[in-house]
Amino acid sequence: MHPSGPGEIGLTRRAAIGYAGAAALAGAAALAGTARPAAAAARSYTFDLVFDVPDTGNMQGLAYRRGRFYIGFDVGGGKGVIREYDRDGTKLKESAPLEVGHAAEVGVRDRDGLLYVATGGGTNPTKVNVVDWTGEPRIVRTIDFGSLGNSGLVAVDNKRDGLLVHAGPGDNGPFVFAFTDLDGKVRSTFPLAYQGVPQGLEMSGDKVLYYTNNTITVLERSGTILEAIAIPLTGESEGLAVAPAGRGSRVFVGYNKPNRVYAMKPVFR
Repeated sequence: MHPSGPGEIGLTRRAAIGYAGAAALAGAAALAGTARPAAAAARSYTFDLVFDVPDTGNMQGLAYRRGRFYIGFDVGGGKGVIREYDRDGTKLKESAPLEVGHAAEVGVRDRDGLLYVATGGGTNPTKVNVVDWTGEPRIVRTIDFGSLGNSGLVAVDNKRDGLLVHAGPGDNGPFVFAFTDLDGKVRSTFPLAYQGVPQGLEMSGDKVLYYTNNTITVLERSGTILEAIAIPLTGESEGLAVAPAGRGSRVFVGYNKPNRVYAMKPVFR
């Protein structure tokens, strides 16, 4: 959403070594009882380039389903374009400019392939637009989460057939995470202090994956932080996607400058 902060680590673009450290847990210290001991974060990951995105626009949200990537681009004027790519980076389909705002994050419902696109932006009231991707892509309905705040992100909670929505007064939080049904009725919430500029959101089973610049924070559904996965890549983090893989999930992260998509290995569990 915003330029990356200082301290980025330059590595080769084909592969980068990530580690699950405890440093990013410090940002949650203001929330009593939300952080586990640093020893809980002991796994390591690599990040391998999947493809360079052939489009050079303002890349934002990311989703994945059945071998296809869906990427949102902010084209200005409150509009966004969604483009579909295969794993080689070949563009397969593109929407017209849609009223989806910043297109800050894209989620996909497994049952029907509908896309859920969050407006994003620290001054923009949170809305989630539901996009039918069959035929000519179009918005079929809009769910207004403006009462939760701005800086919206969304993930589809496919395990419970609902949504997880992120919002706050601005990009610096504090934030609320709301589990809702598909019509926007809130089922439960939890708060979270600032972990970094919000860039992506996903569910892996019952675990919440929250993507800020160069970090994926893993939380329980209650908001308890389990670990923080540092990503030593350069550019601005843009969009997070998952795909079922046995008892875990394949995790994909987006970056811009230039636009590209990486796969996290091994499978997240």
